Amino acid sequence: MPTPSASAPPARFGPFEVDFRAGELLKNGRRIRLQDQPLQVLAMLLERPGNVVTRDEFRQQLWPDDTLVDFDHGLNNAINRLRDALNDSAETPRFIETLPKRGYRFISQVESEAIPDPLAAREKSPGPSGNDQAGSVTAVGALLPWWRNRWAALGTAALVLSLLFGFAVNVWKGRYSATRIEAIAVLPLENMTGDPTQEYLVDGVTDALTTELAQVSALHVISRTSAMRYKTDKTPLPEIARELKVDAVIAGTVQRAGKQVRITAELIEAATDQHRWARSYDRDVSALSALQIEIARDLARQMDVQLIPQERARLSRSQSVSPEAFDQYLRAQSHVGLLKRDDNEAAIRLLEKAVTLDPNFAAAHAALGSAYQRRAFSFEPQNREWEEKAFAAVQKALQLDPNLAEAYVARGLLLSSSTNHWAYERSVQQYRHALELNPSLAEAHHQLANLYNHVCLLDKAAEEVQKAVALDPFHTGARFRAGINLLYQGRYEESLAALRDAQRFYPSLWAFQTSRGGLLASMQALLAVAERNPHKAEEWIREALTKEQGYSHFHHTAYIIGSAYARMNKPELALKYLQQAADDGFPCYTLFERDANLDNLRSHPPFTNFMTQQKKQWEYFKAKL
Repeated sequence: MPTPSASAPPARFGPFEVDFRAGELLKNGRRIRLQDQPLQVLAMLLERPGNVVTRDEFRQQLWPDDTLVDFDHGLNNAINRLRDALNDSAETPRFIETLPKRGYRFISQVESEAIPDPLAAREKSPGPSGNDQAGSVTAVGALLPWWRNRWAALGTAALVLSLLFGFAVNVWKGRYSATRIEAIAVLPLENMTGDPTQEYLVDGVTDALTTELAQVSALHVISRTSAMRYKTDKTPLPEIARELKVDAVIAGTVQRAGKQVRITAELIEAATDQHRWARSYDRDVSALSALQIEIARDLARQMDVQLIPQERARLSRSQSVSPEAFDQYLRAQSHVGLLKRDDNEAAIRLLEKAVTLDPNFAAAHAALGSAYQRRAFSFEPQNREWEEKAFAAVQKALQLDPNLAEAYVARGLLLSSSTNHWAYERSVQQYRHALELNPSLAEAHHQLANLYNHVCLLDKAAEEVQKAVALDPFHTGARFRAGINLLYQGRYEESLAALRDAQRFYPSLWAFQTSRGGLLASMQALLAVAERNPHKAEEWIREALTKEQGYSHFHHTAYIIGSAYARMNKPELALKYLQQAADDGFPCYTLFERDANLDNLRSHPPFTNFMTQQKKQWEYFKAKL
């Protein structure tokens, strides 16, 4: 697709300036984000201000016959984006007037600047990073009179050589090198297909690029879930960069016509909003799974990151996935990991179809294992079949691709269960190996934090939470774990603030964590005891036990019930449920030691023995985990 006409002069109108050669639109000196296509439309309108540019003229110049996008949608979309950038409207236009069925007219006063004579101006030449930077002076016309004087000519030549030598030395020293990129975010790609039902494809490509780049150890890659917050956000790029703490962002578009797809990727320095690199890729949709690797490889090269041999091999691999299977996999991504049963059922249905269409699709097997695990933990804990299916799917994924980090996270979660006798050491090994393969995998840090919270290695948990939130600032699960970590440390006010923060970010997660099974009922029992109403407390305990029947992660409810009985001065019942909590995955010794709800038990010999056992186990965890 053609770029904006290089012959179009810079222009000013209202508070705006546009430089087509640089591809920039500015408002009061501040750069406004504008995609290539709307900029082309603006160039054509400004070539003939006050005159109509017909739809046919736009079609001939910007949408030739071989273009993948539907013309009417493409032009309408470009005009809408241009109006958004100019804060203009079709109803009361200040800049762009619509002439129905004919075209558009630029109606504001325009000041055009003369293009400098290239023989009398500084030419632009590629700098060391491949960007256009001011190069040597080649104003031959201006220099001609000097050549009449031989000595002046020699002096000028010496000066030019000196300047060139100094420039070369500075480049060698890195003085003129581009900003070093160590932290990036892949912003949601824009859907230019003309079909809202293709959002799954666009989001899937965004996710795939994020996943591929996250496996580069030299890069800190912001998680997709945090980057997706900016899908409909018009926040300026420098502000996004500050919020996500990144050096650069990757933006782009996806177009599709039948079986043909075009992906445009741009690498933009976040602080300056300067474009460092851009490229379009035209492929058959059947090559989409391989294309994501190619784009990631090109981006890594443009960022000049150092790849270790394993990363170089992974970005050079050829990947062949059935296009039908890949399509089902992409459709499943919007449902995977969500906390509603309907989403879980949709994810399982789509992913089962994906692995049926392509039994060698490792990533689909891993995602299916995670979906089965979610069903086993959250929706049907009594049915052990789901856990067995989850293990089988994860094992298949790792047989097909031993370097699939997400599969190790899924296996770590499965090992942290009563079925597997709370195999903490093996779980930690899985999460650590996942991070070796993908250092930017926020979910691995999150699950490590969750595990460390459960065994009361609270310093380690806090460290992992911090890493998870750095990679994924909007990771609601990690924010929730941060609040729990503070609670177990006895920092109640800070904990309450953090838990409210988690509730604000993701209310459905909060509802799931507090109302699932009998957890909320057990908390009501503890409150009833505090209000000196033991009869009501017993009613809440019975309700909690009824609701919690069959849940594999009963430990939090058991702990709160034990605390309630401790406050009611019923040591045998209290110890029964505290022991159950510890045996069922919550051996949190330092919490038991600190919790004032258990003070009535401190002089009870069986409780003293229980605490001795818990301390010994905690010291083992501290040394081994």
